Amino acid sequence: MEREKNVLEDDLDQIAECLKALAHPARIRILEELRRGRKCVNELSERIGMAQANLSQHLGLLKNTGWVKRKKEAVYVYYSLSDEGISTALAKICEVIQRFK
Repeated sequence: MEREKNVLEDDLDQIAECLKALAHPARIRILEELRRGRKCVNELSERIGMAQANLSQHLGLLKNTGWVKRKKEAVYVYYSLSDEGISTALAKICEVIQRFK
């Protein structure tokens, strides 16, 4: 049990940084769009209604904190969730938060 506690303590800063990335409605919206599959920046911009420059900043932060990954194909850059478990985790977070009301 002591070992598990130390691992968690060692990871607290990273966990906090990852969760901070979710502290903006636009980033949550981006993740919700990506739950439906990978999308290029242009498609995300149109679906979310956000300027590409602003969207790119949000995507950069989500990528740097591990939430999304990017793949360049020809002239397009596609973003997707970096792990299948993210979709489940987002759904669970939303479910729990709905109970706060």
